[in-house]
Amino acid sequence: MNRPRLLRPAFTLIEILVVIAIIALLISILLPSLASAREYGQETKCRANLSQFGIGAISYAQSNNDFLCSGAFDPEVSNGRDGPVDQVGWVADLVNLQIAYPGEALCPSNPARYNQKLGNSGNTYNEDQARELVLQGYNTNYSQSWYMGRTEWIPGTGSNVKNLANTVGALNLSSLKNVDTARVPLLGDGRTDTDDLVLGERSVKTMTDGPFAGTCSTQNYADFGPAHGRGSYVPFKDHAKVRANIVFADGHVGFFKDFDRDGEFAVDPTTMPAGQKDLSNEVFDGALRLGRRSINRFAYE
Repeated sequence: MNRPRLLRPAFTLIEILVVIAIIALLISILLPSLASAREYGQETKCRANLSQFGIGAISYAQSNNDFLCSGAFDPEVSNGRDGPVDQVGWVADLVNLQIAYPGEALCPSNPARYNQKLGNSGNTYNEDQARELVLQGYNTNYSQSWYMGRTEWIPGTGSNVKNLANTVGALNLSSLKNVDTARVPLLGDGRTDTDDLVLGERSVKTMTDGPFAGTCSTQNYADFGPAHGRGSYVPFKDHAKVRANIVFADGHVGFFKDFDRDGEFAVDPTTMPAGQKDLSNEVFDGALRLGRRSINRFAYE
């Protein structure tokens, strides 16, 4: 006697389509969360890098008469700057003393991977030399504050505030006695422009510009730039980053937002004295000798 064949249950086309739609909906919900988690992880890594560099600067000071570094990452000696980047500057200090390795600790989400001074600006390095320096670890995509590299502009000297002859030079702990160290920036996420190329790729600025319009005027931090988060697209910077991390002289790391969405942290010249467009009072921008902004932008008073 033939037994009746059992029919296997099967999904209908409508049921399959419903399952696919539910899966697609779940993916659309999860993807932004995954992207946010990834960005948070990158920002956490960036903060850890900067914290390590801050600790490294203090370690350097303990063996170098309280100087936090030997100078800036700037080889343009013909323009009165520091010297070869594998010998002078905060990166060389950390690498040569085996304190930290900035070339291996880049900000993971900054669109730029190189420092502008590895380019041929000032007839410094050709591409082969730049590649070799990168391989040796003399590279960074963080920017140094003018305070850390130059401290103060000497009254009565020339107008080039990055020229060593016109400034006090590398920051010494003794220069911080009149200011809250928790407000003095040392290093931060670097601003990147689309036209400043190194090895065919975009680069970050090496150091902020110093006093904006006079010996003791407001600091210009425009060479710090956002490297984290996502906001409105900035076409002339070709990215949508919105936050920057900065390590301060007391070793803590803070983050700041690019509120006006210009891809940098520029001075607001419309106020008297000039103010900051984005940075809060948590970031010191006056004369270290006074511990505040000067009443007269050309004098310590």
